[in-house]
Amino acid sequence: MATVQFDQIKKSYGAVEAIRDFNLDIADGEFCVFVGPSGCGKSTALKMLAGLEATTGGTISIGGRDVTELGPGKRDIAMVFQNYALYPHMSVRKNIGFGLKMQGMAARDINTRVEEAARVLELTPYLDRKPRALSGGQRQRVALGRAIVREPKAFLMDEPLSNLDAKLRVQTRSEIVKLQKRLGVTTIYVTHDQTEALTMADKIVVMKGGEIQQVGSAEDLFHTPNNIFVAGFIGSPGMNFFHGTVATGADGPVTRFGETKIALPAKCAAMAGRDMIFGIRPEHLRVAESGPSVGLTLVENLGTEKILHFHTPGQNMLELDRTALANDEERDAQSMLIRVIDDRRYRDGETLNLSFPVDKIHVFDPDTNEVAG
Repeated sequence: MATVQFDQIKKSYGAVEAIRDFNLDIADGEFCVFVGPSGCGKSTALKMLAGLEATTGGTISIGGRDVTELGPGKRDIAMVFQNYALYPHMSVRKNIGFGLKMQGMAARDINTRVEEAARVLELTPYLDRKPRALSGGQRQRVALGRAIVREPKAFLMDEPLSNLDAKLRVQTRSEIVKLQKRLGVTTIYVTHDQTEALTMADKIVVMKGGEIQQVGSAEDLFHTPNNIFVAGFIGSPGMNFFHGTVATGADGPVTRFGETKIALPAKCAAMAGRDMIFGIRPEHLRVAESGPSVGLTLVENLGTEKILHFHTPGQNMLELDRTALANDEERDAQSMLIRVIDDRRYRDGETLNLSFPVDKIHVFDPDTNEVAG
């Protein structure tokens, strides 16, 4: 086990900067997830940590040792890839122990480690099978077993669940978390799926355009995002945004949503007269007896849970560069969502009244896209 440190890491491909000013400390035994949209630099950062990509600047340390110039084989790490990379002609037993055999370990010691890894991963009944006789989840566990037997200082995982179907991904991610907790090995995991990040990580690193946007726990990122990008990327669905001008009301700061005034957090009193961007998560909007009225444009019925779509009122439409948000092509820029869990039947075209809990409203500066106040 070991700490991992990135200090002022940079990576350029000619004139293109893939990673900029990447600074991060990962504690001993921590499960850290790099998450972000495609092309944000998360896999590049992992490859530099593994020694598969050279850095352009900065230093990388594992267990307090500078490994920046060392090859992959000298960093004492084990990688699990998106492609399981199993040898089809070898049994599960031989696949798991192959790396140890290449290191010259005695057959007896290899067998001991393989048997223990198989027991932990519940692969004992399959040790004499070939990979073609295994399910996708079992093959992924074989790849994990190959990493475990090396007893490395750190596990590096590059989207290891992306080839699995949805149900198996949920099952396997829980197995990986349980395994990591049991072994206590520092783990760095790359994914574009923010649900994986939220459910698996001790620490989440949100990336965009080669830069770290925010580092924190799932609770930190969900409840106190630093900027519009993190707020929109974290959560399923992501945060709703709308534009408004802060005004002074009888009981505190307010803004208009459509033709109705809604209360704002107390900190907005110092922003009176300013145009701001407000955010609220779909699960925090409430269907109410009174309040701003909206017409539903689409109802996604997921059983007890429903996602209700409606359009942002004209004066609240957000004039925001879409690059400030997550890559959310499927969602209309002017669409807002409500996430409800009840047995009520909602219909397209139905008019509802909304409640905006004041303590759930986030405020962002439109000039910087950073949280305001």
